[in-house]
Amino acid sequence: MNFLEFEKVAETIISSVEEECKWMYATKHSNGKEGLINYVVWSDVFICPNCSSEIVFWDEAVDKDRGKVLDEFFCPSCKRLSTKKLIEKAYVTYFDKSLKTTIRQPKSKPVLINYTFSGKRFEKKPDKSDFELIEKIENYDIQEWYPNNKIPDGDKTIEAIWVGITNVHHFYTRRNLISLSKIKAKCINPLFNILITKVAFQTTKLYRLTYQNGVWGAGGGPLSGTLYIPSLIKELNILKQFKEALKGRSKITPASKEDDIIISLSSASSIINMKSNSIDYIFTDPPFGSNLMYSELNFLSESWLKVHTNNYNEAIENKTQNKTLLSYQDIITDCFSQYYRVLKPEKWMTVEFSNTSAAVWNSIKTALQRAGFVIANIAGLDKQKGSYNAVNSPTAVKQDLIISCYKPSAEFIMQLNTQSAEVFVWDFVKEHLSHLPIHIKIESKTTSVIERSPKILFDRLITYYLMKGFPVPIDAKDFQEGLLQKFIERDGMYFTSEQAAEYDEKKAKAPQFLQLSLIVTNESDAIEWLKDRLRKNSEKYNEIMPEFRIATQSLRKGDTLPELQDILNESFIQEADDKWRTPNPNEAKDREALRTKVLLKEFGTYVTAINQPKAKKLKEVRVEALRAGFKNCWEQKDFKMIVTLGDMIPQNILLEDEQLLMYYDIAKDRI
Repeated sequence: MNFLEFEKVAETIISSVEEECKWMYATKHSNGKEGLINYVVWSDVFICPNCSSEIVFWDEAVDKDRGKVLDEFFCPSCKRLSTKKLIEKAYVTYFDKSLKTTIRQPKSKPVLINYTFSGKRFEKKPDKSDFELIEKIENYDIQEWYPNNKIPDGDKTIEAIWVGITNVHHFYTRRNLISLSKIKAKCINPLFNILITKVAFQTTKLYRLTYQNGVWGAGGGPLSGTLYIPSLIKELNILKQFKEALKGRSKITPASKEDDIIISLSSASSIINMKSNSIDYIFTDPPFGSNLMYSELNFLSESWLKVHTNNYNEAIENKTQNKTLLSYQDIITDCFSQYYRVLKPEKWMTVEFSNTSAAVWNSIKTALQRAGFVIANIAGLDKQKGSYNAVNSPTAVKQDLIISCYKPSAEFIMQLNTQSAEVFVWDFVKEHLSHLPIHIKIESKTTSVIERSPKILFDRLITYYLMKGFPVPIDAKDFQEGLLQKFIERDGMYFTSEQAAEYDEKKAKAPQFLQLSLIVTNESDAIEWLKDRLRKNSEKYNEIMPEFRIATQSLRKGDTLPELQDILNESFIQEADDKWRTPNPNEAKDREALRTKVLLKEFGTYVTAINQPKAKKLKEVRVEALRAGFKNCWEQKDFKMIVTLGDMIPQNILLEDEQLLMYYDIAKDRI
């Protein structure tokens, strides 16, 4: 069926249902003639705790002129001042013919009708004829099928269940339930389900009445990500909504050929119908932790289709489904592994990320890297401007993030399996640099490519080795020395000789360099902050301290930061004039050895603490000590200690730190 045929049949269905149901959407104009209802406002009814009289929320708690819901309002009977928190909903009990049982639900009352008469819009309070019509509709016996499924328990469905909305049909006014059931009965061809699902969610009691641009009823809609029943419901004319849905579909340009588009319905963790190494590019916008409870929110629409999502492998955090962040990460890893399998070598995947939780962010990165992808760039997507900006922390931006990652070449993977680990280090760096952006310009200024910094390059190297199960053959200081010897440094970033030439050429056209600010959230960041500061000029303790205190105000809960004096002693060099500077390469090795010794000693205290009888979880830890200890345990193949201690530290520390989560995640699979 082409679109013209689809549109013709849909219009026939709409006309037929409209002829049967238009009487339910009629209201009398001031001259006694009938107008067409656009929407009806329904208001919750509450009980005054003082005199037990009914309080109609719209009448007493809404300032119609200013478009505000009042924090405090009076009972119309006893004049007692009250708030919404101090009063309780009024309830009605009635016999549900569909369920063949008596049910109890919140009482609501129609308070405003917006309608069209002679091409103009009007508003009125419901009159006697309107209430008689509602009573007639309530007594109407529905002959057509409609879903009356029980709403399943869930993290979001409980919002409706608490107030007595226990089954699918309870989400609809009787008027809209009748109309939608008749529309469904006439949509014999499954193609028309696309229109059913469009209106089935939009025309529920979830639709809120809102005040926008000086007008009540402008805008509105269900509260995103919830099944929240508002106190002021906007009951839409479902016949008009069905027409709008069809009009929206007419704007879609059909494919020129049937084979231009392939649509497949399956779990992303099991795309067995796709061949390995067959896809050129993947764009994915996966679920992100507990952002949205998809299967729960889709239950209403899916009930009209008589098909429900199997949420066993649904990639979400959900208490009702007993899915933790680690469960979510495992499922996402399975999905990314399938993406990795079907993607061609040296091709790219883009992941849109829209959750500012550091824990979820780390889960996504860990899942990508466990699947085999190498992250090449992370950028913020400003949806208003449509531009990409480099970022160094997902918690630093409010816009969505775009993660660009690639599948290494077949030759690269073969080298990993045949060359010595130490030789492969520089092959990895060269391969990785070839996938990174060379020059980024923001508002005519050259800006840092964070992925080209020595710290991030070393992090990517460590991650790749550990994910492949290989020991890391080089430490951070030797790695930085190697970078200086084998590659070219520009503005704190590293390039191949060809890339450096291109960078120089492009920077000459945008000579002002924009150094992205470092957000200090942990000890490692604090050390980088100090290095950047002392690399420019050596300074005394009292010169550093004021700004250091300001810079370290965003530390994670549960992560202890050593005193500035201790950090300086462990990682920097003090001159005779009491000024501190960054160490040279030889001094840096000594400093690193000293610091590692201190960190492992502190790690030992954690091990001792959790091995005590009736040991309790550790409330505060030094993350750098955990990193050093986990690394040491990894080298000793003591995977059990990593997991045991990981379970005894604050969960946010484990989940929000990329290195700790990586060690823990892999160690889990080794024991």
